[in-house]
Amino acid sequence: MLIELDDVCRAVGLVLGRRDPKPDDRLEEDLGAESIDVLNIVVTLEQKYGISIDESAMAGVSTVRDLYQLAVKSAHAAILPTNPPRPA
Repeated sequence: MLIELDDVCRAVGLVLGRRDPKPDDRLEEDLGAESIDVLNIVVTLEQKYGISIDESAMAGVSTVRDLYQLAVKSAHAAILPTNPPRPA
C-alpha cells in the first residue's frame, strides 16, 4: 500500500485531536504530542500500512514529515529481501 504524506498528517491529527496538521509541524512543540501520543501514532501507522517501525529510529523523528519518511522507509524495508539470492 502506498503511504502518502496527507494520510500521515490525517493520522497524526486524529490521534492528537488536531485539525489539519502540516508536514513540517513539530510533533511535540507545535502539536503538543507527548511520548505516548507518538507511540499511538506509530501503532496507528503500523496497523494501517502493515509495516513495522523500528523504535530506535524514532529518536530522529521530530516533525510529521520525519514520521512519514520513516514510515516510507519501513515500508520499503518490508518489501526488500534481507538476503538477496546470489547467482550460482
